[in-house]
Amino acid sequence: MDTAITTSAEDPGAAQRGSTTISDRTVERIAARVLTEVENIGGAAGRLLRIAVPGEHAEDSARVAAKVSGDSVAALDVRLSVAYPRSVVRTTEDARARLVRRVADLTGLTVTRVDITVTALRAPDSPTRRVR
Repeated sequence: MDTAITTSAEDPGAAQRGSTTISDRTVERIAARVLTEVENIGGAAGRLLRIAVPGEHAEDSARVAAKVSGDSVAALDVRLSVAYPRSVVRTTEDARARLVRRVADLTGLTVTRVDITVTALRAPDSPTRRVR
């Protein structure tokens, strides 16, 4: 488990008071939560033999793996689904920008890389049909 250790350079007494440590898992959970703020994104589809398995739900969260280096830098690897017929490029650009900004705001880490894998296109939410 890698962690980032941060201290305030502006406050000379910060080094005497201690440091803040942020783990990979913490950044992963924050990033997954941030993705719920982006429209048209759902959870990552499950895979079996590299084939998407049906049953993925929009309310599931995207999967995020984070790698935090000791010098307050984070890299994210994200797996998610996009609502059809939304633009995959525009949606992933929105997600990437939101992740970089919000993770930096919430943790103080600089996000240098966000790799996004779109695992599925979600069907638009529609009422279920019933046979009479």
